[in-house]
Amino acid sequence: MAPQLSLFGLTVKSYSLCAAIAAIVCAAAVFRPLRRIGIKKSGVLLLLLSMCAAFLIGARLWNVALNPSAYGERRPWYTPRMVGLSLYGGLLGAFLVLWIASRLMRLRLLPLLDAFTYPFALAFCIARIGCFLNGCCGGVSTKLPWGVVFPSGKDAIPGSLIAIRNAVHPTQLYELLLALVGILLCSLLLKKRNAPPGRRAFLYGIWFCAMRLAVLPLRALPYSAAVKTILYPAIYLLLIALGVFLLIRTAGKRSSPNDGVK
Repeated sequence: MAPQLSLFGLTVKSYSLCAAIAAIVCAAAVFRPLRRIGIKKSGVLLLLLSMCAAFLIGARLWNVALNPSAYGERRPWYTPRMVGLSLYGGLLGAFLVLWIASRLMRLRLLPLLDAFTYPFALAFCIARIGCFLNGCCGGVSTKLPWGVVFPSGKDAIPGSLIAIRNAVHPTQLYELLLALVGILLCSLLLKKRNAPPGRRAFLYGIWFCAMRLAVLPLRALPYSAAVKTILYPAIYLLLIALGVFLLIRTAGKRSSPNDGVK
């Protein structure tokens, strides 16, 4: 695809650019909802910066734990490069910061999760565009007509579409489209403004984990077979079950103007 892009005479890495745009879009989209909950501007900025840092740290540590063979002298685990990042580790890190912040600011966690749901989804979609351009996070080989050939290894040519290897599933685009469909479905299901706190986060979380589980067999992950066939499916299924449980538990409740404050 296009691992590098030329913008205004500068050459930038497509994935890093999309990741930066994703972070900015997420921050911009969640700023006003957080202000409506009652967080001051300085508090919002501090929270977003802390969550971003925790996301990167968690994403790296999760990847190191699952794929330690990818790190060594040539690529230390503490490298600042935007490689070797695992989404669910990042989400865990960001969630922990959000939970701690909710306790310190005496705010309810569920409205905060609702506020981040759609901005996160949009950020995920933008990041997946970066993955597609970069050729990372691709899928297994396929003979389907929409299979994509990504340059890889030393033969990869920035900006080139030269066929270097077999066509693979464009799993980045699968996840991007499904994430957008999830936003639409959740919006249709939650037309009422008095939906209970957490309903948006739980619904989209269930959809998102189910989507990742469905696409998982098509992804070419560098992890061991146990991680791909046991650990990740178990994590997705556990999170889906937890989301369903919490969704049922909040059924019948209604939102109120003070839902954000304990």
